[in-house]
Amino acid sequence: MLPAAGDAAIQVFFTRPQDPDDPGRHTDGVDQYVIAAIENAAISVDIAAYDINLQSVTDALLAAKLRGVLVRVVTDSDNLGRSPIAQLRSVGITVTSDERTALMHDKFIVVDGAIMFTGSWNPTDNDTWRNNNNLLRITAPPIVQNFVVEFAEMLQPAGFGPRSPATTPFASTAVDGVLVETYFSPEDGVAAHILGELRSAQHSVHFMAFSFTRQDFADVLLERVAAGVSVSGVFEERLLSEQGRKVFERLRSAGVAVLADGNRYTMHHKVFVIDATTVVTGSYNFSASAEDSNDENVVILHGPALAGLYETEFDEVWARAARAAVP
Repeated sequence: MLPAAGDAAIQVFFTRPQDPDDPGRHTDGVDQYVIAAIENAAISVDIAAYDINLQSVTDALLAAKLRGVLVRVVTDSDNLGRSPIAQLRSVGITVTSDERTALMHDKFIVVDGAIMFTGSWNPTDNDTWRNNNNLLRITAPPIVQNFVVEFAEMLQPAGFGPRSPATTPFASTAVDGVLVETYFSPEDGVAAHILGELRSAQHSVHFMAFSFTRQDFADVLLERVAAGVSVSGVFEERLLSEQGRKVFERLRSAGVAVLADGNRYTMHHKVFVIDATTVVTGSYNFSASAEDSNDENVVILHGPALAGLYETEFDEVWARAARAAVP
């Protein structure tokens, strides 16, 4: 069963990849929370996702459209050929794509302007059943509104990439004692916000990185190590080539505890946990493309209870990586 916790306004769920994958056991996935929200939608469902091929979510969107709910989809132009996209268009669902070389890499869903999902998860078979991912369910109105505004932007002619305006209405807001920051790239200068959080670390930084090629992030991690902060992280093994390998080896040679992940499929998180109290997560890989050209979304959560759940996930991903590293 999937760990899920948080108050009514913010909850987090994690995928549980099987090794090897067994389609006969594809039950109780994180998709169930998204599907439940879509099935209860009365007004609208807006989904922005780099890739969509999960039939369970596709079926829920089709059913919503057929009962009169406004369903709109934004995806990356590279994935328009997916069969589910054709199914959605066949019933009149509007599918918008970025039509550019850079990626529409956002990952969020807004239901009835009242419930929002985000994290590293795409509604795909791989991301649901094989890959390590996190999914947040948020019902706090200011945060949901941030994503309502961002989705509306992407329906406009200048809605993607560097031309996209910085119009987030509630970039920082408190929800039941948890301070939540919301940022979108390229327009919000996300890297500077993440660097600020990393520089604030006093005790520990744990990270799970699908792609980590930013040397400035590595610079700050090494600065914190020199200041006595404990830093450790897991890299997606398949991305340890060229620039990713450079960051990995640089950290390791400086004595930072880093491992290649142990999931035979993909470790897809993009997460920092700082001092067991702050979480950085979303669609944003630790790369130049995520900062400068792709459409991405990030939330920074300041709350020990939620951070503790991500720490537990880190421990599990780390343990799996450590087992895989044993000859």
